[in-house]
Formats: sequence, C-alpha cells, structure tokens
Amino acid sequence: MRVCVYAMAMPTALKALTFLFVLAVLAPDQSEGQHHQPYCPSFSCGPFRNISSPFRQASDPPGCGYPSYELVCSDTKATIHIDNVTYHVSAINDSGSYFWLWVVDADMDLYSSCPLPRWNRPPYSFRVVNDEMEVELDPLSRRQTCFLKCSREVKDNGMYMPVACLSSNDTYVYVLTGYGSCSMEYLEPSCGYLAMTPWPCHSPSCWDYEPLENASYVDVVKSMRIGFAVQFPFRYDRMSRSIKDFLSRFYSEDAISCVLQIIVVDGNFWRCLLDSRVGDDALSVVPFVFLSVKWLAVLCRFVLAPLAVLILLAHKYWKTRITIDAVEKFLRMQQMLGPMRYAYTDITTITSHFRDKLGQGGYGSVFKGVILPGKVHVAVKMLEGNPNCNGEDFINEVSTIGRIHHVNVVRLMGFCSEEMRRALVYEYMPQGSLDKYIFLAKKSFS
Repeated sequence: MRVCVYAMAMPTALKALTFLFVLAVLAPDQSEGQHHQPYCPSFSCGPFRNISSPFRQASDPPGCGYPSYELVCSDTKATIHIDNVTYHVSAINDSGSYFWLWVVDADMDLYSSCPLPRWNRPPYSFRVVNDEMEVELDPLSRRQTCFLKCSREVKDNGMYMPVACLSSNDTYVYVLTGYGSCSMEYLEPSCGYLAMTPWPCHSPSCWDYEPLENASYVDVVKSMRIGFAVQFPFRYDRMSRSIKDFLSRFYSEDAISCVLQIIVVDGNFWRCLLDSRVGDDALSVVPFVFLSVKWLAVLCRFVLAPLAVLILLAHKYWKTRITIDAVEKFLRMQQMLGPMRYAYTDITTITSHFRDKLGQGGYGSVFKGVILPGKVHVAVKMLEGNPNCNGEDFINEVSTIGRIHHVNVVRLMGFCSEEMRRALVYEYMPQGSLDKYIFLAKKSFS
C-alpha cells in the first residue's frame, strides 16, 4: 500500500518541480523585457509636435529612439548632429511611402564664402542587427553632386564644371552633377574624391525634382541651401557572404529571396553593359560569354541534370513494374489451381525470422520452418534477386512443380512474391538432401 501511495505522489511532485523551473526561467526574461522597454513619451521640438521614435532627446532614458536621431530643440528650431556637423531640421514626413526628415547645413555660410558640402557619409552605412542590415541616416535620393580635386586641369570633358574659388595654381576643383556623377567610371586619372552632397529630392528617383545636369557651382550652392532628405532607419536582409551560408539559406524559407537577389545582380550587370555602350569594344564580348556560360552551367546543373536523373529513375521503375505485373498476373491465375500464396510477413513467421538455415544453393538459401496450425514442417527457399531476371524462372518453377504430385517428387506447398522478394515453400524432407546420399554412394563405391 505504501508503494502505491509513493508511486501516485511522484507525478505530482514532478509537476510541481517543472512549474517552479519554468517560472524561474520566465521571470528573469519578463523583467529583462520590461527593463529594455522604457516609457518613451512623445515630445515637441521647435515647430514640430508629437515626435516619437526613431527620434529622441538627450533627456530621454536609454532605449528610447535611436542615438543617431537625437534632436536638439529650442523654441523655434530643431537641429540634429550628423558626423559632427549640425543640420537644421526643416520638415519631418512620417506618412506615405517614404519616411524622411529634411535637413539643411546650419553653418554652411559661416566658415567660407565658397562653401563645400560637409556631408561625408558613405551610402548605406549600416550595422548588423539579428542577421539584418540596419541602415541609419541614409539620404533618400540615390543621386549626388560630387566634388573632385585634381592635380591637372581636365579638358574636353563637359561633366567637369570648374570651381574657381576653390582651385589654385596646382590644384583644380570640379563639381559633377550629372546622373551617376560619383561613379568611378567618370573619374579622371589625375582626380580624387573631395566631397559630395545628395540632391534635394523627395523620392529615391527624384521624380519631383528636376536634377541639375552639368550645372555650375553657383547652382550647386543654391541646391545645398535647399537641403536634402534623410530616411528613417530601415532594415533589409544581408546577402550571403559564403557558399555555405548561401546553401543554408537556399534550402530554407529564404530560398526565394536568395534567387531574387541573384537575378537582381545579373540584371544590374546587363543594365550596366547596355548603359555604358561597351558593345563596340572587342573586350566587351568577354563578360557576355562569361555570363552565358554561367547561366548555361546553372541550367545544366539545376534543370537538365535533375531531369535526366528523373527520366532514368522513371525508366527503371517502369521496367521493374512491367516485370512485377507479369508475375502478378500469372500468380492470380495460379492461385486458383496450384499452391497457396503467402505474404512476406507470413514467410518470416514460418521461418522464425530465418533462424534455422538448412543450406545454400545456386538460386538462394533454404530455411526450415513450421506452418501453423498443424505444425507442418516445411523448407523455404528464398530466391536471390537478379536484376537481369524478368521473372520467367520463378513462373516456370511455380507452374511446373506446383502441378506435379508424385511420391518421388518434393511437393511445392506454397510461394511468396512481393516486389522483388520471392520464396518457394516445399515440404520438408527430414532425411536431408538427396545429393548427400548420391555423393556418399559414389565415395563408397570408389
């Protein structure tokens, strides 16, 4: 009785211990989550009201907003510090397709009458958060005005507009305002990067602003006084940096994203070739050939090769299926006339999982078995599978021996055929095999 009570009390004790363990694990997590989710009230800053994340004030507790989006507020103005440069915030857009704040260099005219833009932040400055790239303070426009410093004067290039007030006898400063002006393809050998400023656009494509094409320095300064838009923080998936990482992502739920990234990269490659008009150069054939070979290899490996394997497997399966169907058709007719048909599970039961082996022949192994009820002893021959055999030998054996009933011929009592596993069930001869007596007699005679 004490044993029964103890056994009944054990599950209750285990449940109590499990509950306490789960409570101990969850309690720190909940307190930690509350610690990292402080109360962040909205605030007013200059002309703006009800400002919230990603913006913050210096007085806000840690965890409120982004440190890089900290605003300095007065009664009439809101400013933000970006890379040690102070910018006036003239507008904040937190609705529509794009979220941005419009900034203007607060001290552009304070230090020089011939100002240079002080924006020196590379595009897509990011930090990795949970395997994603988090981009902060990125210009909304993908187009920039670029300032270059050259050791020699650039001639016969209409994109290079001189900046006389910044140039000297041995140094030449130019401004480029055309599409892709900061691209390496437009950089002269004697020139280097000096400064850049984004274009004043309200969208990445600048559809709402007529871009300055080959504009003078005076026009560029006017656009600098207008300012430009900076996006709110955003995230996007990192592209795979290794083959192992790519394969792990490819065979996961991100496979479609990886394929789309590959297509986008190749699309940009083709667009670059077409835009640069390098088709007249003989060397331009090389990248086209390389890309063609690449996609041909991809087609062969991921389309043609699997298709060939599937066709081969289908052909092999169909050939095996025809052989099995021929044997099955015969066995259905034979079942009404000849020996009894057994399932493979019946054969394993009869032979006690092939425990007692009687001998080995050219066509397979023979095991001793017992058929219940009645305890009829039998000999079960397990035929070895032959890939070149189409089932005719098995059909001949069952059809001929199954119909012979003679006192001097071993009787075929049953058979088994499941897929490529086949067996013949004969009556058991307790005196052993006939070849022992034949060879023994020859030995005595000699």
